[in-house]
Amino acid sequence: MKTDDGLNRRFITYIANLIYYNSINYDKKRRMKDNQFPLTLDNDENLESSLLTVYDSKSVSPNLKDHITDLSLFKAYESLPAQQQQILSFAYVQKLNDKEISRILGVSQQNVSKHRLKGLAKLRRLITEGEE
Repeated sequence: MKTDDGLNRRFITYIANLIYYNSINYDKKRRMKDNQFPLTLDNDENLESSLLTVYDSKSVSPNLKDHITDLSLFKAYESLPAQQQQILSFAYVQKLNDKEISRILGVSQQNVSKHRLKGLAKLRRLITEGEE
């Protein structure tokens, strides 16, 4: 009876080790294959945002003006130059970063950042002046 218990224990240990080492080898092979043949979709930074804009069933207006519900904010936004309005729309409606906006508009990333910050500061100033 004791030989059967020992034999069962050795068999179970053998099977457990077999599963363990085969899973390690499988993982190594899968990682090596993924590194050799990467998907081109994995490298796209904007894949999620572009897929959402293409396949989104609800059409979202790309203009920030259409999303503003506060009257004082709307008037302050209207007083901004067109370029600042466009940059704020890209940044907050389409959720693009400064680098992506600069590529679309054909200007430097620093210029986009400067206009975005100036626009926000002007909005803040106009709204706080209106409240007083």
